Amino acid sequence: MNVAITRILNILGDVKIVDKIVNLNNSDINSFLLSVFQSAVAKKTPQNMLAAFSTNRFTSPSQFDPIAFHNLEVKLLSLSEKLGIKNLLLSPSAPLGSCSVFGCVNQNNVISASRGTETLSDPSNMIAIIIADGLKKKTLCNEDAIHYATTTRVVRAQAFEGEGFYAHFGIFCIVSSGKDKGSYSCESKLLIKHLNYYKDLFTNIENSKISICLRKRGGYPARDGFFEKMTAIVKSSLPETQITIDLNSEDNAYYKGINFKIYLHHNDDVIEIADGGFVNWISEMTGNKKNRCLISGVGIDRLLTLEE
Repeated sequence: MNVAITRILNILGDVKIVDKIVNLNNSDINSFLLSVFQSAVAKKTPQNMLAAFSTNRFTSPSQFDPIAFHNLEVKLLSLSEKLGIKNLLLSPSAPLGSCSVFGCVNQNNVISASRGTETLSDPSNMIAIIIADGLKKKTLCNEDAIHYATTTRVVRAQAFEGEGFYAHFGIFCIVSSGKDKGSYSCESKLLIKHLNYYKDLFTNIENSKISICLRKRGGYPARDGFFEKMTAIVKSSLPETQITIDLNSEDNAYYKGINFKIYLHHNDDVIEIADGGFVNWISEMTGNKKNRCLISGVGIDRLLTLEE
C-alpha cells in the first residue's frame, strides 16, 4: 500500500496532498470524496459495470440457499429472544473507523465509504456503539445487564483464500454490558449468559457436543485472580462440558481478562465455531471505567454448512 501511495503522490506532484485533505473538516472531506466518486462514475458505461462485477470479489452473491440462511437466522434470533436477549436489525453501514479506532483491525481491511461511513464489517463493534450512545443519553441503563443480539452479513477486505472463506459472510453476535459492582459478579453473569446461549444452540445439532477453551488475557490485575475466578465459575456452571485452559494468549490485547473459544465436536471433526471475550470499548466511549462489555459471535455460513 505504501509503495502504491508513493507512486500516486508522485504522479499528482504533491506528496502532502493526503495530509492536506485529512486536515479539512469532515464536511469538506465528504464533499471532496463525493466529487471524486461522481467524476469517476461519469466515465463509466453499462459494459464497464458488467466487467466490474465479474472481477470484483466483494459483489458476488453467496452460494448458500437464501431460504436455509434466513431460516438459520430465525433459529438463532428466536433462541436469543427466548433467553431474554433483545434482537436488533442493524444498518449495513457503520461510522467510519468503527473497528479500527478500537484497535480491532487495520482500516485497510474494511470497506471505507463516503458520508463518514464504512461498510459494516463487525456487528459487535456497532452494537457496542449503540449501547454506549444509549448510556450517554440515559436512554439505556446497565445497572441490570443489557443484552443485544443480531444477525447480519458483513464485508471484509482481507484477501482470504480457500474453502470456507468469503469476502462477505453472515455473523450472529451477542453484545452485553453491565455495571461493575465488585467481586466480578457482573463479569461472571455476562460470561455465563453467553456460554449458556451457545450450549443451548449447539446441543440442537445432532451427533454433536461442545468443548470450551478459556484463554487468559491481560487487562485485569493479576493479583485479583480474575481469570481463575472466571474459570471456576464456568466449570461450576457447565459441569458436563469439557473445559480446557490456555495460558499462552496473555499478550494479545484485543480481549481483556479472558477470551473463550467454543469447539463443536461434530461426527469425527472438531471445529472452532464461536469466539468471545471482554472488551473495553464501552468504558472507553462513555469515560466510565465501571462499564463492562462482553462480545461473542458465530459464523452463520460455517454453521449452515454443518446443518446441511
